[in-house]
Amino acid sequence: MLSVTYGSMFTDTSPVADVLSSSQYSNEAYDYPANLRESFQDLGRTVSEKVQLLSSATSPAEAQAALTAPPTAKPQPKTFSHAIARAALASSQLLQQHHTGASEDPLATALEKYALAEERVGEARLAQDAQIQSRFLAGWNTTLNTNLMFATRARKSVENSRLLLDAVKARSKSSGWKASSPGGHDEEVASEEAKAQIEQAEDEFVGQTEEAVGVMKNVWMYSPMINNMRLI
Repeated sequence: MLSVTYGSMFTDTSPVADVLSSSQYSNEAYDYPANLRESFQDLGRTVSEKVQLLSSATSPAEAQAALTAPPTAKPQPKTFSHAIARAALASSQLLQQHHTGASEDPLATALEKYALAEERVGEARLAQDAQIQSRFLAGWNTTLNTNLMFATRARKSVENSRLLLDAVKARSKSSGWKASSPGGHDEEVASEEAKAQIEQAEDEFVGQTEEAVGVMKNVWMYSPMINNMRLI
């Protein structure tokens, strides 16, 4: 029963899977449609800016600062809602330019309102992602990494104690402890000695396994992480 519990603790990867699945919130563009043209435009804009900064550098230090400097222009948010908002706003402006009536184009007006609404949705998503990162992911990763470090040490101790137990059993069979001797007295003493060593190694193995199970339970049942998940 103990070995089954120990094995299930180390084969169940639920906490790791939770972190991997929730780490997408640290990537702003996780729901952003792939746009190769836009990527090349962003890259070209960045390269042009770096070249301009390097051309004005007068020392190696300034050149290094130019290479590591962040972009001067704030990049547009890469969320699906922001993409929809930009497309709707561009369509609204295009319709207004080609509208010949005295009043505003109703479709252009509707698209502008829709763009503003989508932009608010996108900003709300960015705010949500920031809270998930600060309230959940940061603490979760720190705690999980720390607990997994202790769990790895505990698992290594279990492996070592099991290797020691196997070695003691193998030595008891190969060293002649159970070989017959005149009168049988030596055999009885040797067998008792082997039995004591095996029992000691078994006790060490069971103790290390129980300790490892307790460490893994701390990884699974860490209450602050559960509270953070409820906030989400």
